[in-house]
Amino acid sequence: MDPTPELSTPETIQQRSGYQSLQPVKRPEYWGVDLDPSRRPGVPMEREPQPFPNTRYPPERQPGKPAVPMHGRSNKEMPPVFGTATPLKGLSGMIRRYAYQLPDHYPSHWLLKMLGDRVDSWSYHTRRALPVLIPAVVIGYLGARGRH
Repeated sequence: MDPTPELSTPETIQQRSGYQSLQPVKRPEYWGVDLDPSRRPGVPMEREPQPFPNTRYPPERQPGKPAVPMHGRSNKEMPPVFGTATPLKGLSGMIRRYAYQLPDHYPSHWLLKMLGDRVDSWSYHTRRALPVLIPAVVIGYLGARGRH
């Protein structure tokens, strides 16, 4: 063994494992093959984006007022198309109307909207059960009254 130390050069330092990250990126030989549009696999089917035929673009504004207020912020515009099929009604409608007065980013806005959905669901199920419950209650009342 030769006791003389080996002199380091910048080239030998960069060849060691800790310095390999400093080397320039070596891309594979197939890199950039599809840069030319004619060499892309989907070229016959590629087209410029365009609206479907028979569409109205841009969409026309829907006439009338929405049945459901959409935004709690006055500076936020309504979308060009909105639903008018189910207007707010009953207790759930009052809860939702109040929720729409609050800004969208308040948690109470979303919690009140969910409460309105629950109240709407409860009222629907109550209305479905009333034709069965009312006669059952009347029969039970008359039966209990007849025993006394």
